[in-house]
Amino acid sequence: MRRKQLFLNISANFISVFISMAISFFLTPFIVKTIGKEAYSFVPISSNFLAYMGIFTVALTSMSSRFISLKIHGDDIEGANNYYSTSFYTSIYSAIVILILSFFVLNYLEYIIQIPSGILFDVKLLFLTMFLSFVINIATISFSISAFCMNRLDITNTISILGSFVRIMVLVILFKYFKPMVYYIGISSLAITLFQGLANYFVSKRILPILKISYCKVKTKIALELFSSGIWNSFGQLSSVLLTGLDLLIANIVLGASSSGTLAVAKAIPLALQTLISVLPTAFYPYLTILYAKESKEKFIKELHFTLKFTSIFVAIPIAGYIVLCSSFFSLWVPSVANSQLTLLSILTMISMVASFSLTPLVYIFAITNKLKWPSIAIFIVGISNVVIVLLLVMNTNFGLYAIAGISSILEMFRFLIFVPIYAAICLNEKKSIFYPSIFKSLVYIMILILIYSVIIFLKPVSNWLSFILTVMIMGIIGVVIGLLFMLNSDEKRKIREKIFKKV
Repeated sequence: MRRKQLFLNISANFISVFISMAISFFLTPFIVKTIGKEAYSFVPISSNFLAYMGIFTVALTSMSSRFISLKIHGDDIEGANNYYSTSFYTSIYSAIVILILSFFVLNYLEYIIQIPSGILFDVKLLFLTMFLSFVINIATISFSISAFCMNRLDITNTISILGSFVRIMVLVILFKYFKPMVYYIGISSLAITLFQGLANYFVSKRILPILKISYCKVKTKIALELFSSGIWNSFGQLSSVLLTGLDLLIANIVLGASSSGTLAVAKAIPLALQTLISVLPTAFYPYLTILYAKESKEKFIKELHFTLKFTSIFVAIPIAGYIVLCSSFFSLWVPSVANSQLTLLSILTMISMVASFSLTPLVYIFAITNKLKWPSIAIFIVGISNVVIVLLLVMNTNFGLYAIAGISSILEMFRFLIFVPIYAAICLNEKKSIFYPSIFKSLVYIMILILIYSVIIFLKPVSNWLSFILTVMIMGIIGVVIGLLFMLNSDEKRKIREKIFKKV
């Protein structure tokens, strides 16, 4: 792998996520202030509805990149085009089905969830534009496969960055010159999806022209193969919905729009951090797939261990920092709704991240080795358990939002610490304990960070945005230094320097 390419992938991915987080950072308090937290709650709820609909499409689209990449790097161009064409047309058919389903949901939306009458039309327009955005994304998703196959995620993320500027421009125009409405979020999502779809199409033609779409190359056998492999991803998507995708819906239906609004604000930053957590593993994913196809297992395992450590160092810093700064952050960010409940709810949603932050790369092993059955079953069991326990607690105790926020996080923590590392080792035919030394070291590392960061806040409390930013910068520098010294050996430190600075 070109070392500079990895650095470009990571940098572009980080910038893309950072810009997305920055938009949410400024947009969320504005919406909460001008429209109310109840209206804001429907933004993540509409996203959750897309996740529900995505359960169907994941089975047909999730494994295309893996199969096409293996064909390309195995010099089977005809086979790659067969998979590419089949993937494209199955995506189109899926988009049509989702479009029909979307209009059905819109027609009965007010009977499915609680919507205050004053914002009913606004919320319906939000759902309409979000649904259209999702349909277009499904229809054009195949165009992004070329960048994955060529390990050029920097291109994909550059498109995302430019798309974020399109979104900013649309939001600024709408909120500046028209009455503030929540459906503007959907319009901006629609704009960015259209832009990214077109950009990915032209990039695909440029970087991998050997991939061509032809209806004659559509193979029923390949569609069934993609479906049979992807069905477990689809099953996993269903399980993820049961685990984390129903929390706002349950809060809305059982506790009301106001409670779901509180939970939505509490989850805003944890969800953004969860996206940030995926930055580094996502950058390594194409390379690990190529390595698995072309190199020895020994080299693959060695690179995987390095990925785990590298991810741990940089992902633990924002998680530990947020846990310590959570209360101060809400007081500065959304002072109109900031309180101890909001802080506790937000920290509860972070519990699983403390356990899983170093393990995210292992999840890709299931797809790379095409062994998705048991991971999907495991998360399904956890998801069903979450729904049952949460409903029992919400209906029979006073835990309310705390049960909704905390139970899924606790169950997810156990799944990551017990099932994920053991089954990843089984997929690679390695001893079951192979990843636990790295896991234990990562947990010690994040606990050290939380302790040191707590001391910093105790000695110098945060009182305004300037002191907050300075504190974050200090925490970041301290975290990187401790991480490099504590997590890596001398050979791995040398490897990082080479990946960033050395030319191939």
